[in-house]
Amino acid sequence: MSGKIMLTITAGTKQGEKFEFDQHDTLLFGRLDDCHLCLPDDTYISRHHFILEVNPPDARFRDLGSRNGTYVNGIKYGGREKHETAEEGAKYQHPHVDLHDGDELKAGKTIFRVHVDSGVSQLERVYCQRCHKDVSAEVGSTRRGDYVCVSCQQSSKYDRAALLLALLQQAKRIGQVDGSISIPNYQIEGKLGEGGMGSVYLVRNIQTGQRAALKVMLSKVAVDAKSSEKFKREIEVTRSLRHKNVVELIESGAQGSIFYFLLELCEGGSVYDLMKRRGGKLSHDEAGPIMLQALEGLTYVHQQRVVHRDLKPQNLLLSGKEGQWIAKVADLGLAKNFDKAGFSGMTVTGSVAGSLYYMPREQVTNFKYFEPVSDVWSMGATCYHILTGTFPREQLKKEEPLEMILRNEIIPIRKRDPRIPQPLANVIDRSLASINDRYQSAGEMCDALAKALKK
Repeated sequence: MSGKIMLTITAGTKQGEKFEFDQHDTLLFGRLDDCHLCLPDDTYISRHHFILEVNPPDARFRDLGSRNGTYVNGIKYGGREKHETAEEGAKYQHPHVDLHDGDELKAGKTIFRVHVDSGVSQLERVYCQRCHKDVSAEVGSTRRGDYVCVSCQQSSKYDRAALLLALLQQAKRIGQVDGSISIPNYQIEGKLGEGGMGSVYLVRNIQTGQRAALKVMLSKVAVDAKSSEKFKREIEVTRSLRHKNVVELIESGAQGSIFYFLLELCEGGSVYDLMKRRGGKLSHDEAGPIMLQALEGLTYVHQQRVVHRDLKPQNLLLSGKEGQWIAKVADLGLAKNFDKAGFSGMTVTGSVAGSLYYMPREQVTNFKYFEPVSDVWSMGATCYHILTGTFPREQLKKEEPLEMILRNEIIPIRKRDPRIPQPLANVIDRSLASINDRYQSAGEMCDALAKALKK
């Protein structure tokens, strides 16, 4: 990631104020005091008017169902009828708008000017790592680095490992074993799953026969050397983590814009897979030990001063066997650092919900906030979903998850299912409280859950 995004207010009560971004971040604009830029006295501004996501040198804007809309270079986006409430206006699907150097945003009486400092030379060309065609126009004038073009990304969407192996082969880093392609001492045997940012494969160590999981993640943007090295340093922090309820990272590496991770194999799949086998949710008797073990793993992680930031049923894996599951926290640091490095592209203003259902409100209003208390909310939302098959916030028909996070209240879990024991419900509900009222770490929540399960 390179470059900077600068916003200058050129008109309005905050004229002259500037905002500068050099890493992935958000700016929330509106009348409420939780907005980064709050204008409570401008009656033309809505409570939450628009959100700007920056992933330098890219920037993207989305109106949040404001009453009067937002103008980009004189073109109106968003807005709602006078008789409609903010909640009713939220039902509309407001398109995101990519911003460029010199663009102008106008909301109420405030006008912003966008300046993009890409930090790259216009003379540099970018070629696809796989097909080698010139993709400078596709990458854009503000990015440089290693990149796999959209055409190759689409063709490899369901086989990222093949793409990785082809790139490694080009770099003369792999060999052939019995006619099968392999990756540093491992042979790929099959595919285990597919996610928004990565694919997971079953692999076997050629020398020992031990099986493992291979996760392959492909950056959606061009990756420069500085960003790649920083990401790999961040991942090294998680390599030393050892706990029976944390999936072990065995090895990791990269080739240009594609990254791979060898992980401990959990034969039972994910908790999400188990939920599907049970009809969409787990009984509190079966879920209790799984949730407690996951919290024990997360407690250890927090004690090592590491934050997960992407907890959900898909990232809780199961080893052992039916009835004797051992739950393990997975994907530790991968999604968080991939996102932090900007490799995942736009994750807040994009149209795919993904992990947003498990995201605490402060991750929208304070995107760079990395504290254990936010993991607590995500774990609470995960437990809520495991027990009920639903999410903590009610989502209006066609309402975007981002607007749901900002506007909608938490529904107490016993309103979803009154059969859930009250002590267990109390723990879940507190984990989903406002930031100052919830458990401040996984250890606190773990102790409370352990006591609740004994009652």
